[in-house]
Amino acid sequence: MSVGTGDSVSVSASAGDVATQVPGAPAVPDTADIDIPPMPPVLYEDDDLLAVDKPAGLVVHPAYKHPSGTLADAVFARQAARQEGRPWLLLRLDRETSGVILFAKSERARRGLVRQFERRMVWKRYLALVAGTLEATEGLIDEPLRRDPADRRRTIVAADGQPAETWYRVLAAHDGAALVLAEPHTGRTHQIRAHLAARGAPLLGDIRYDEGQTHVNVGVGVDMDEGVFAPRVMLHAWQLSFIHPAFGSRFCISAPIPSDMAMLTSRLQLASGLAHLCELATGI
Repeated sequence: MSVGTGDSVSVSASAGDVATQVPGAPAVPDTADIDIPPMPPVLYEDDDLLAVDKPAGLVVHPAYKHPSGTLADAVFARQAARQEGRPWLLLRLDRETSGVILFAKSERARRGLVRQFERRMVWKRYLALVAGTLEATEGLIDEPLRRDPADRRRTIVAADGQPAETWYRVLAAHDGAALVLAEPHTGRTHQIRAHLAARGAPLLGDIRYDEGQTHVNVGVGVDMDEGVFAPRVMLHAWQLSFIHPAFGSRFCISAPIPSDMAMLTSRLQLASGLAHLCELATGI
């Protein structure tokens, strides 16, 4: 690919595209005891960057309760099998969130992207399925957030919290559910989940922010006692946009909507909102 300085570039994968997939590499001596999951699809790769499509349910990096079997383990094993150095993880997603994850493969990329994150030059777009109705079809949620003292796993709106801003647009709404595009302008823990829940529109499947939610009863032509089941927190990191460290121009990477979210969107009669994504894809 030939890109000139100042050019704008967008990389995306649709549901029908074939993404580069690399199976989990065999364990090497220093990772012999590590559980290595299958390598997720690669959305984009060059000498500086590696972007992968994280599936829901996969932990991003090792932690106390998840010492191995993470996305980072799969990526590190892949790079070792290719005799390449370990890349730097540049952002994280919750375990149940799907979508774009970015790694830096060079020191130049790591330094440049870290500065962009610090200066809020990295733009992120998420797709969310919510239960409830937002008062306005488009708006900015400017509410400070902090950890919930009663449950440290939750984030709540509080006057003494840290500044947090989330812009949103309702792409489609039908009978008590909606498909929402969300752009966090800050990077607080569970920011989108907490902000939308505080506005009366918690994410489908998000029992941490809507404890009574297991099934959502909406008018979709099914038995109302059966309801509609959300298999996870319905949040997808759809797009990531930044200044490419080599090209010097804005670069956008998109992850296709996962099948579970696409099917639930259709069942909730919100698929019309997905049609707007083609128009929005080049507007970041």
